[in-house]
This record gives sequence, structure tokens and C-alpha cells, in this order.
Amino acid sequence: MTDFSWVDSPGGLSPAMRRQLLHGWTDVSNAGGAVGFPMLPVGTDDVEPALAALVAALAPTGSRLLIAAEHGALAGWLVLTVNPGTLIGHWARITRVQTALTARGRGIGSALMQEAARYARDELRLDELVLAVRGGMGLESFYARLGWIEYGRQPRALRLSADDFRDEVLMRLPLPAGEGLAAASV
Repeated sequence: MTDFSWVDSPGGLSPAMRRQLLHGWTDVSNAGGAVGFPMLPVGTDDVEPALAALVAALAPTGSRLLIAAEHGALAGWLVLTVNPGTLIGHWARITRVQTALTARGRGIGSALMQEAARYARDELRLDELVLAVRGGMGLESFYARLGWIEYGRQPRALRLSADDFRDEVLMRLPLPAGEGLAAASV
């Protein structure tokens, strides 16, 4: 059974879960995940400052952390960041989507994305979610199966090494009120 929890303040994250996030982010990075650390390998000393900044930014009016847990252990997580004001306040950005290496292949990533879409539509009353993914990793097809639409691409935007450039792919998910989300069986 997967349990979801939303954390919208630094104090809402237990020390134990913070340690799991730190080790999980390190593991996912070193396994080649496109989660912010292109120069590998990384250690927890490399990831800790990024995690500290992410946790410090958690706020009910800003970023929220969605955690998926199974039997108290981290199974996956993502960040949903809302925009302030009326001009761009109708959409939010998803970042740092990760599934624990031990939880891969069980639909955790799809379930995280579906919960984020449900929450954004039903709780925050947003019209749309956006995200950017690293090209060349098959991520576009994963998100497309969940209803996400590619709306732009910046060729060679990401430099992973001296001779490895990747496109940054921009994707969006419309959140029409009252319509169902992509099938959970994806």
C-alpha cells in the first residue's frame, strides 16, 4: 500500500524522512536519474545543500513536497511549486520527480504524477501543470502516457559532459475541471 503525504513547511518533514530523501536522491542521481546532478558520482555531501535549499523553500504559498511511502519507507517524491499572483497563479511546476531504486517498476512514478495532478486540480484549483525533462532518456513517452503534452524543446540546452548535450523538453498537463486523469494502469 502506497501512502501519500504533502509537506508544505520545513517543520513538516521528520528527520528520518529527510535522511531517506538525502540517501534516495543520492542513489537516484548515481543511477543516472535526471534529478539535478549531471556530474557523477555524487555523495550525500553533494546532495545535502540542494536538499537543504529545497526544504527551506517549502511553504503553503510556494513549494510543496509530495512523498510516496510504503511501510514507512520512501518510495518516491516530487516537488510542486505554485506561482504567486493572478498573472501566472493558475499553473504550477513539477520538479525533482524520483522513485526509490527499490520501488521501481511498481507504478510509483505514475501514482505520484496522478496524485500531483489531482491535488493541483482539486485542492489548488489550478488549470495546468508544467515540467521540463532531459531529452534522450525516454522520459517524454512516460509523461505522454499520463496525458502530458510536449509544447517546446530547447536543443542542446543541457551539457552533461564535454561531448554529451541533451535537449530540454518542455511538457504541460491541462487540468480541466471535472475530467478524469490518465488511467492508473500506465
